[in-house]
Amino acid sequence: MFRNTDLSIAHICYDWAQNVSIPYSPQQVGSIFFKTAYAVHLFGVCKTEGGENRQINFVITEDEFPKGVLKGANTTLNMVYQAIKTFAKDGKKDLHITCDNCIAQNKNNLSLFFWSWLSMLGWYNNITINFMIPGHTKFICDSFFGHIKKTYRNQKVNTVDDIEDIVNNSSKGNEGLRYNGGIGWKWFDFQNFFSKNNFINLPHITKYHHFRFSNLSEDLGKVYCSENSGGVEICHKLLRDDNNFNINEKLDILDVMHISEERKKYLYQKIRQHIEDPYKDIYYL
Repeated sequence: MFRNTDLSIAHICYDWAQNVSIPYSPQQVGSIFFKTAYAVHLFGVCKTEGGENRQINFVITEDEFPKGVLKGANTTLNMVYQAIKTFAKDGKKDLHITCDNCIAQNKNNLSLFFWSWLSMLGWYNNITINFMIPGHTKFICDSFFGHIKKTYRNQKVNTVDDIEDIVNNSSKGNEGLRYNGGIGWKWFDFQNFFSKNNFINLPHITKYHHFRFSNLSEDLGKVYCSENSGGVEICHKLLRDDNNFNINEKLDILDVMHISEERKKYLYQKIRQHIEDPYKDIYYL
């Protein structure tokens, strides 16, 4: 694990946790075991700095995902973007990122375009992304998730507020952030923003494990890739010569994808009965 003692460098890790459900009780009745309860998803972005680790855990209910992308790269990047603005931008010269090799969420061209864009904006002098060696899937985010799961297993849960409280009380450094109708953060359409008319995919992206971006004028729109740490880098141009990309263009906001009427009916008929009486009317249905 990268250990950051230089406070001009921001280091973040991020990952999805296994989702939790509402309702939940340590004495869960058997009749709900085979039912599909209301799902709450957790995504964590951890900042390691000066021996003090802090993790923002994004709390997303099943009806709060953006339309069309669910847990894909666009959704993941939105929460990373929010976390960076919150605790890893001001006063930082460089950004180091560690994440796993999940292609759908992390190691993909949309993510490369995103990091290149941050370099163009001048947020950092250098950005490096290091993907864990295949087969290694556990890192610091899982430690924070473990505290959340341990607390969750010993608490009664009737509402999304209960989940947020569990996150906040699970350990020092764990912080919950709810989407809450867009108050917590917005879902931006990065997929459309980084149009293929302006950017070029990196061929054979999966074979590389280390990526570097620089905001030097001659490096903007480029990515340096290597298969091994400290290995030979190859340079790939991401931004097309004939592009009309405006780095300051306003980002479009995506609407959330509401759950179906069939799912609403299921929750009302099969799940609501397991919510404790004082909370039935403030439950999703």
